[in-house]
Amino acid sequence: RGVGYCDAQCPTDLKFVQNLGWREPGTVMSCCPEMDLFEGNRLSAAMTAHPCTADVQSTCDTSAENCTNPCDTDGADTNLFRRYGPGHAFFELIDTQKPIKVRTQFFANDMGLLARILQTYEQSGRSFSMNITDAGVAEQKRIFGEANKFAAVGGLAQMGTALEKGMVLTLAIWSDAGANMNWLDSCASNATKSGYECANHTNFTGKSDFQEAWNQAPGAWRGPVDYYPDFASSFASRTVRFTYPSIPEWMVEQGPFQCSLGVDSKYDCSTVSYGFAVSDIKVSPLEHAPVKRVSWFGRLLIGVLGIALAIAAAVFVGYRVWCGEKCGKPLLDDSSTDVSDGSSAE
Repeated sequence: RGVGYCDAQCPTDLKFVQNLGWREPGTVMSCCPEMDLFEGNRLSAAMTAHPCTADVQSTCDTSAENCTNPCDTDGADTNLFRRYGPGHAFFELIDTQKPIKVRTQFFANDMGLLARILQTYEQSGRSFSMNITDAGVAEQKRIFGEANKFAAVGGLAQMGTALEKGMVLTLAIWSDAGANMNWLDSCASNATKSGYECANHTNFTGKSDFQEAWNQAPGAWRGPVDYYPDFASSFASRTVRFTYPSIPEWMVEQGPFQCSLGVDSKYDCSTVSYGFAVSDIKVSPLEHAPVKRVSWFGRLLIGVLGIALAIAAAVFVGYRVWCGEKCGKPLLDDSSTDVSDGSSAE
């Protein structure tokens, strides 16, 4: 993962720790804010912001301290399939066999704080967008029944502070043998909390399966891939054929990955041939959030109300000045307040 690596998951298996140098793996936790612009494959895609309480890298000696993670490990994720289900898989929104133009915009509010992240995918007349705002994150966390740690560590404003200080752009092809990447494109639910067991719902056939899960554990299905508990019993050893009927024939089967099993019982897939290309990366200054403009009718109504209030105020003041004490209390009464100590004389 590179010398001096860190992320919001606070890895402890690093041999070289930023600002500390070489360390025995498993002894130091290395944490820093993480902005996942794209985590995906041909089936599913997600964008996630992971702020931390500190906007720069921090470490903790796990051998000597009771370390806690200062970052939002779950993050503010936006995955259209997870939120809306069938019809929103990556390959249903865009042709994953062809080049895709991805534009990610970071909008600041009038105070210069990050207020919105907008990501747009474009390809030959087709496009779709994913969006992150503090309000949107709060609503999704409520729907999914998840704690909003994103807000607790500072939300988009904190994420923006870290981005402003600079981050290393990392392009990587990686696998997650422990969780089998289920958090990205398959079923990943908290069975203890929701009662929905992915192991009892292994095949994903479409809307009925998504709705059944949604009724118990909203957000459990992250993508249309059938549930396999581990890599060893699925993609590592055999050809898998997906159940979801909308998956195109050209990718409905996944052959076994020729990954070697290391002495630490972890799979090494570095020798597997992959195809992935990124080109024409451009960066421009932080943008301000677009202002929602009032319609012409709204502006006309506001103008008419303003004129009416001004006329009413002028008539009232003129009448009181003309009327004076004959109409009751004078318009200006020096005895009404005592400005020397701010107390009222009435």
